[in-house]
Amino acid sequence: MSDQSSQEGSGGIVAATTLLTGKRPLDGIPDDDLAPETAAPPKARRFTAAHRGKLVLFGFVAPALAIYLLMVIVPSIQSVQLSFTDWDGISDGYDYIGFQNYQDILTSGRFWNAVKNTLILGLGSAIIINVIALIVALLLDRLNHGQGFFRTAVYLPALVSAFIMATIWKYLLNYNFGMVNNVLRDLGLPEWARDWLGDSSIVVWVILFITCFTLGGNTTLIYLANLQSVPQELLEASKIDGANGWQSFWNVTWPMIAGAVTVNMTLAMIAGWVIFDQVMVLTSGGPGFVSETMAFFIYKVGFGEYRAGFGSAAAVVLFLVVIVSTVGANAYMRKREIQA
Repeated sequence: MSDQSSQEGSGGIVAATTLLTGKRPLDGIPDDDLAPETAAPPKARRFTAAHRGKLVLFGFVAPALAIYLLMVIVPSIQSVQLSFTDWDGISDGYDYIGFQNYQDILTSGRFWNAVKNTLILGLGSAIIINVIALIVALLLDRLNHGQGFFRTAVYLPALVSAFIMATIWKYLLNYNFGMVNNVLRDLGLPEWARDWLGDSSIVVWVILFITCFTLGGNTTLIYLANLQSVPQELLEASKIDGANGWQSFWNVTWPMIAGAVTVNMTLAMIAGWVIFDQVMVLTSGGPGFVSETMAFFIYKVGFGEYRAGFGSAAAVVLFLVVIVSTVGANAYMRKREIQA
């Protein structure tokens, strides 16, 4: 029998079966038992499950994202708009004045003084905090007993808010009844007693000291955690090769903690650029405008002097300074980290 005749015979049998039973031969067979091409594609099912999971995760993130957009992103964009106006912060209306606020900022001696103080406090605190924190972390890492106690003692100042810490230091440094001047007088050094927060020649450096004292705890613990993760085999191998303590640190320990240096420097710089609480409590920008930082300058002109448009322009400048300096410093340290 030929192939054509066989196909015709099979087709007749199928037609007859369908006519007698009312069902096709494959009716009632589960899809899983059919040929692979007739079943649902497994990749499609996996894609649907993954897509559903992403939607669930987005549902959890959406409320926080909406609040962040309304409370941070939208006001930030509006601040850029207001920087081109003469709004006083109270009136319903305002006029657009173009780049006048930015021109006034660039020609303002008070603004450049705030920039200088911010650089001193931002870069100074970042460098000093990291150097001292690394030294303290190295000392703590060498302790065999009581490490938990000293680690807690180092971290305690970080638990106190900057506002409270500045208030405590304000009383300690008071010229008339502060403990610092009283101790100096009791030691027979009355000429060393000074108006620490009223002397324009030293007030910025006093604020720098208080800032470093407040922000060092977290940095120390980050360094200590990274030091304890350095493989001891590498240090022992360097000693066997004849390296002294400094050579072991520079060639083994330092490259291993390069990531911690990058993180701590970045965080310290950001905290230094936006110092506000310490200045607000200790000096309120005084004497005069000597100790103003960029963050305090923005607050003062925007809310204290009712120049919201001018203050918004200064805030935009501060934002650009923070972004450019932080990204640049982070890129440099990441490059050094890779080389190490």
